[in-house]
Amino acid sequence: MASRPSSIWPISVATGAAVLLVGLVVSLEVIAPLGAAIAAIGVVGWVRGPSQRPLATAAPVDETTDADAFPRSRLLESATLGIGGLIALGAGVPVAGFAVLPSLIGQRRRPVDLGPMSAFPEGKFVVATFLADPKAGEVSRRAAYIRNNGLANGLPSFTAMSSRCTHVGCPTQPNGPTLNAQRRAEHTANGEIGLVPAVPAGFGCPCHGSQFDNEGNRTAGPAPRALDRYEFSIRDGHLWLGRLFSVSRVEGKGARARIHRYALHGDGEPVNGPESLLYPVDPIR
Repeated sequence: MASRPSSIWPISVATGAAVLLVGLVVSLEVIAPLGAAIAAIGVVGWVRGPSQRPLATAAPVDETTDADAFPRSRLLESATLGIGGLIALGAGVPVAGFAVLPSLIGQRRRPVDLGPMSAFPEGKFVVATFLADPKAGEVSRRAAYIRNNGLANGLPSFTAMSSRCTHVGCPTQPNGPTLNAQRRAEHTANGEIGLVPAVPAGFGCPCHGSQFDNEGNRTAGPAPRALDRYEFSIRDGHLWLGRLFSVSRVEGKGARARIHRYALHGDGEPVNGPESLLYPVDPIR
């Protein structure tokens, strides 16, 4: 009896499944679809492959026998494929859930009332500290660099930058004096808001040396982009911070700045260029 022909389809299925799992972690846009396509082609080829009957036999085979109606090799192959599919499903669904669901949940950040606009003198920086989630308490305390830019097209303009370095999220600090003796507190729905005037010549990260100018542009160090910024709004004369967004760079200054804005990215992730394709899809925070 001649040996049955070898098949590359099982190898294709296994390779595709491995690439798919890697893609769920590394790149949902490129690698994961490639792995899924390889696995799908392998499954189709495996199921529709040539019969596993021997190429030649020493004696004629009765085509009507029960054994040939559904050969044992075909049964074992189908069982193996089914069990393998269940194992891949059991391993892939949790991974896919962790990788995809955060992107669909949406940003849970609540708007923050920083107090009256009069607490922010025009043209001056103020370091504002606040509770992002009052129910969570001090663990949710954040800091932002706020500058009142005056009016832009008749509307109030503010620069509102996150103090977190875009390298690994360490807190940055002003490269210049902070006037702690002039600290004031505002009490809003977000609890106590600390407001400390500052005279920065840029901002720096003491952890790994990243440096940013007064518009948040990266000027040195390992940070891959500018400081993240907050959306803002004015309600009943109070300044409110909204959602965070990422910035590649800022052209110009103050109210006339042109901000190259992107969806919020994680620490250490570039927002543009070929290297940005190497990172997974980020959650909408």
